[in-house]
Amino acid sequence: MADTLLLAIEALAHDGRGIARTPDGVVFVSDSLPGQTVRARLLRRKASFAEACPVELVQAGPDDRPPLCPHQAACGGCAWQRLSRPAQLRWKERLLRDALQRIGKLADIPLLPILAAPQETHFRNKMEFAFGMAAETTPQDDRLRLGLRQRGGLAVTPVPDCRLLPPQTLAVVRSAEDLVRELSGSDPRLTAHTPAPRAPRSGRKRSRQDGDRGFWRFLTLRRGLTPHGGLTPRQALDRPQDWRAWAICLTSPGDARQRRMVRRLGERLLALHPHLAAFIHEERTRDDALAQGERRVICLDASGRDGEEAALLRLPLGGQWFTLDAASFFQVNTDAAQLLAREALEQLQPALGGGRPAGARLLDLYCGVGAPGLLLGPHVAETCGIEYDARAIRLARRNAEALGCRGVWQAGDAGKLLNERADAPGSFDAALVDPPRAGMDAAVREHLLRLRPPHILLVSCNPATLARDAACLAQDYEPLAIRPVDLFPHTPHLESVSLWRRRQGL
Repeated sequence: MADTLLLAIEALAHDGRGIARTPDGVVFVSDSLPGQTVRARLLRRKASFAEACPVELVQAGPDDRPPLCPHQAACGGCAWQRLSRPAQLRWKERLLRDALQRIGKLADIPLLPILAAPQETHFRNKMEFAFGMAAETTPQDDRLRLGLRQRGGLAVTPVPDCRLLPPQTLAVVRSAEDLVRELSGSDPRLTAHTPAPRAPRSGRKRSRQDGDRGFWRFLTLRRGLTPHGGLTPRQALDRPQDWRAWAICLTSPGDARQRRMVRRLGERLLALHPHLAAFIHEERTRDDALAQGERRVICLDASGRDGEEAALLRLPLGGQWFTLDAASFFQVNTDAAQLLAREALEQLQPALGGGRPAGARLLDLYCGVGAPGLLLGPHVAETCGIEYDARAIRLARRNAEALGCRGVWQAGDAGKLLNERADAPGSFDAALVDPPRAGMDAAVREHLLRLRPPHILLVSCNPATLARDAACLAQDYEPLAIRPVDLFPHTPHLESVSLWRRRQGL
């Protein structure tokens, strides 16, 4: 292949890149859309495909549209923003069906029409902003930045006009960037954290120099309502102007002076932004790019006082309130999450027979803080919830008590806990499984087949791992319905809800 190619984009890949076919093989082209003709620079060649990036748009595609956000060209957050919404939905359905056929080997796929997110902009209740440097800096401007990763790298671009969060919450990002620059001063240790490169495939350990990879990592903003507000869940959905924000600053481990400095950052942010309900400082020791704290250092309430309860907020789902920690997993698109929860209930309720059958039991795997499994409380006598995060399990118990649901919620690895519990086959009337993007662990799949619940409701956020898990379930189960739900407009990411029934005679 030549270094520069003229390519006609024919389709989209599961990761959002365009696909072009040439006499020399398939080329995956970043930031390109079906129907476009682009001049692209070849980045790398592999045995069965090549990768390229566009340098010129020669001809627009039929579904192209102007971007909604001024940062679209550099930011890596919304790969499909220039694709029309109807085309986004069509491609998500197509990619889901393709994964189920190609990876899952399913022949008859009961795919229901996709449910579209109600909002195109300002729909996220949580976003993670990275500390870092620009792709190119000059001696006159080598300042630390706070924003989103640029497409295809670790460099950071500020996004003051991002369309995913309300402007009031985005203003916290601009203030935090200015304050961190000021507070860091001339201390050479207080730079942005750079994740360590992956270990070489040879297995040889990479050298580590802890402490010299940088201090500042992420600022996560979460929106919700305080635990003691007067609104109903329905009213809360209609009044986003009443929502508050929670800020989590993630750093590398610091000394006493550095921790005092982060506390000072929190105090000043709380004073500058009255809609901030709390500021939380967490630390992470691993040299990776995950925005997940390992140790909580402080939690300041709106007045600047220490108090762990300040980290708690409420979000509405399915007509109920769920209490969570600002760092807990919860669906980030609040309005679209209502569609997902309704779909889960509509699929599983008939399988449970309606009402509260005597002795009916639900196995809720990867249950988080209890949602959406606890919405099925009126239809089961007992729930067994399992989740790795101990903090989430404590909140699941709290939510269960508030909703009047009975059961047991356990923290730990799902596969190991199921092995230790040794429940008898047929002891659960249904299983609700909501795994992370990596899908179910192999041990969890094996235990589900052993436990033989009559129905399994599978909530997935990754068509590829859904298809892999579906191939396993299809040994003993048949899919009754698979509903794609679009929680992430302008991206290839897709949620789905599928109901599986155990085959007769097994």
